[in-house]
Amino acid sequence: MDPRSPAFAITYANDRLNDGAGAQLHRIYGLYAVSRYLHVPYVHSPLKTIGYHGLRALEDNAGFHDTESRYNRLCTVPSDVEVPHDPLVHDVTHADEIEYVREASAANGRFNLCRVLFPFSIADKHPEIYRCIAQLSPFRRPRLPWLRVAIHVRRGELYLFESQRMLPNAYYISCAQTVAGLLRARSIPFVCELYTEVPTKTFVVTPAHHGVEHRIPHDVVLGPEMNAVEEFDAIPNLRPRINIDPIEALEGLATADVLIMSRSSFSYVAAILNPRGAILCHPFWHSPLPEWILSDGDGRFSEAALLQQLAAWQ
Repeated sequence: MDPRSPAFAITYANDRLNDGAGAQLHRIYGLYAVSRYLHVPYVHSPLKTIGYHGLRALEDNAGFHDTESRYNRLCTVPSDVEVPHDPLVHDVTHADEIEYVREASAANGRFNLCRVLFPFSIADKHPEIYRCIAQLSPFRRPRLPWLRVAIHVRRGELYLFESQRMLPNAYYISCAQTVAGLLRARSIPFVCELYTEVPTKTFVVTPAHHGVEHRIPHDVVLGPEMNAVEEFDAIPNLRPRINIDPIEALEGLATADVLIMSRSSFSYVAAILNPRGAILCHPFWHSPLPEWILSDGDGRFSEAALLQQLAAWQ
């Protein structure tokens, strides 16, 4: 850490936007990466409230009492310094405000704690700073005699709002079939794991439902048929991991040999926690790391780039 700033640190403003676990973990890990980039001490603030607990909670219209504690036990990031009991607190929205606050507070004689909500004004400009996150992963890659291709299909509450984030089933199928063809041609054993959520029944979501917070103007009906999950049967060696525990899903994605991402912070967190996996990424509003392999809307990507990253398996 920068010896010129012993009385200044940054932390996540964990009480200002309590959305899903993926989004908040993305901000926490992003802020840690920013602290390394700016050479300022990091202080860990754990998840305080997760506002959306997944499709099962939406279907039951109730969250789970232990969700925050489970994520916090798993995803704790070590702090660089201890904060005294009376710090001078500065709340900012974007990470590019950190340097201004540090300079302005340099001579006030107090310990200054800058609480930051979004890291992306820096992290999206310099996505390579996320490389330090893999060392924080709480997961260990299993030793298996086959290669694991993990496919994350983000659905859930996106049927209610932000539907533009959803990629069609055909996109994932195309990506997975291409990967499978490359592996088969080289006699590399593999399985394709499908991580997604599917309603177990038809149910009505109201504006007051868990995780919705009146972001829809009227009731919406959701049902299993909307996902058309049977279409994924076209993927070779498919192992569906449907409606599993979200932390188990995060572990599966973060330890895969090949990860086919969604346009999702949950996918992004899994990708930056994954130290050796090849990452296939469809461009969206958060910048990819330089080594990630970009795919187009039809699921096409550089096969040569993937084969180069999988050379160790061969």
